[in-house]
Amino acid sequence: MMKKTIYTLVIMVASMLAMTSCTHNNGDIGMWFGTWHVEQVDMDGSPIDGYMGTNFFQFQSTVFQLRYTDEMHTEMQTVGRWEDLGNEINITFPDERLVWVHLYGIDMSKDAVNRFKVESHSGKDLVLTLPSTNGHTYRYHLKKWGK
Repeated sequence: MMKKTIYTLVIMVASMLAMTSCTHNNGDIGMWFGTWHVEQVDMDGSPIDGYMGTNFFQFQSTVFQLRYTDEMHTEMQTVGRWEDLGNEINITFPDERLVWVHLYGIDMSKDAVNRFKVESHSGKDLVLTLPSTNGHTYRYHLKKWGK
């Protein structure tokens, strides 16, 4: 009886540790963590006609995901890396064979560094500016998704 109780306790503790470790991001859940809805994209100061608000930025640890979801709940993702530099963030996509989602102004080619300037970040609203390799400047207006 005692062995069964100890075994049950060990399994419960191990399960709880496994479940919590995924959400704690190595103990660093900062203001970037989570999902951000790209509500609007501007090019050279004007909103891009036809952008439907179907993209999301997702940040966790050093992993970045650009996600597309349409009104029919079709979903595609592209995964890259990101780095917080204070007033700037760098986003790269190291394997261009795995690029499924594109967004205006972002260079998805291998080893291209997309250096976004952080114009504002309130914890719920985020504005990023990207001088693109195509000669245009893009501004992304994001809102924290969920909580």
